[in-house]
Amino acid sequence: MGISIQDMLGAATAIDTNVDVVFVIDGTQSMQPLIDKVKELTISFRNDLEKELSKNQRRIAKLRVKVIVFRDYYVDAEYAMQETDFFELPEENDAFTRYVSSIKAGGGGDEPESGLEALALAMNSDFVQEGTKKRHIIVLFTDASAHPLEMQKDGIPTNYPKWMYKSFDQLGDAWGGDQEFLGATTQSVKFTKATKRLVLFAPSMYPWSQIEQNFNNAIRSEMNKGNGGQDLELDLVWKLLAYSMG
Repeated sequence: MGISIQDMLGAATAIDTNVDVVFVIDGTQSMQPLIDKVKELTISFRNDLEKELSKNQRRIAKLRVKVIVFRDYYVDAEYAMQETDFFELPEENDAFTRYVSSIKAGGGGDEPESGLEALALAMNSDFVQEGTKKRHIIVLFTDASAHPLEMQKDGIPTNYPKWMYKSFDQLGDAWGGDQEFLGATTQSVKFTKATKRLVLFAPSMYPWSQIEQNFNNAIRSEMNKGNGGQDLELDLVWKLLAYSMG
């Protein structure tokens, strides 16, 4: 089931937390307005996040961020998926900002896009394991629907991940469990039910509505279809990130 903002906020007790944030960004042609806004987020990401967290008595002990940019495996060949390592902030903030500033919207063809594959990649990130309190947060931005993972049965491109979950149900099982779903061959997911959070900025269409309804610790904010994130308010991104620390 989905989770309310109040549930995510939890008790307002000041506790040092090791935080990993994975930004999953739709990089297709329509998304340039959103990409420009994400660039704004990166400029002083840790400082701005800590300001928001201070309102709810949260503290960051260690913060890392990574970026996944997705388009369409069935259209965009080597440009379909781009993934960084984690950047440690504030030490590597310049490198983080440079990378996000280099993202250019393009490709994708007609929707749907490869958003579910991008989410699966994010879930299999090398999340931090140290610390008494941890948060593993995935923040996904898209204005489009996603290809069903079941589409693989009709054939996949040569660069498609061989380990990929074969169905939406397998993806959901991997999200819901504390270890890898046995039907896939990828490495085990490195989050637990207590540490994982999913924040979606996505339209009310497949699969995002279904994820909001059926994935634990998931929350979705509406992004209009085909709008490119033009109406996204950065204050809302900060608020949901802060709430997800609860």
